[in-house]
Amino acid sequence: MSARTKSLLYTKRQGDPGGTPWLLLHDRHGDLPDAEALGAACPDGTLRIAVRAPRLQTSGATSRVGGFYWYFGPIDRPELSTLGDALYQLEIVLLEAAQASPTGKAGLIGKGEGGVVALLMAQIWPDKIEKVIAIDSSLPTNLDDIPFDRRELDGLNIELRGTSPSDTITRASAE
Repeated sequence: MSARTKSLLYTKRQGDPGGTPWLLLHDRHGDLPDAEALGAACPDGTLRIAVRAPRLQTSGATSRVGGFYWYFGPIDRPELSTLGDALYQLEIVLLEAAQASPTGKAGLIGKGEGGVVALLMAQIWPDKIEKVIAIDSSLPTNLDDIPFDRRELDGLNIELRGTSPSDTITRASAE
């Protein structure tokens, strides 16, 4: 756990401590180095905060570590209690980062399952988020079952990226 956050999630910070913070959320079965790699998409002069998901995946009797994940269930249909726990821990990191930011906001970059979580965070805290980059991700199909108040995303820049540049869709925010 980083000494800079009250969250139970492991984080690693790199870059300009005075720059706009970007939370980097890895895909299912990833780890901190996978989250750090997402920092290449961040603008220059930012603070990159790689975040490791809370759940450990092991395999068989050997208990070999297979990476970390944000929630149980298929990527497009998260199980709600484990998703809620991940969102709560990320809320702590997000609010601390936004409070320390010169703009009062943070950026989010997530891939796969981390992108799903980033898009959900944008629905919950759009006023604390500068921009969302979601790679190989979409909102869950069970979005209507998730018990939170979705807020308007007007003014929020959301970029959806696929595996190739031709798959990129940018939704410029409506001012």
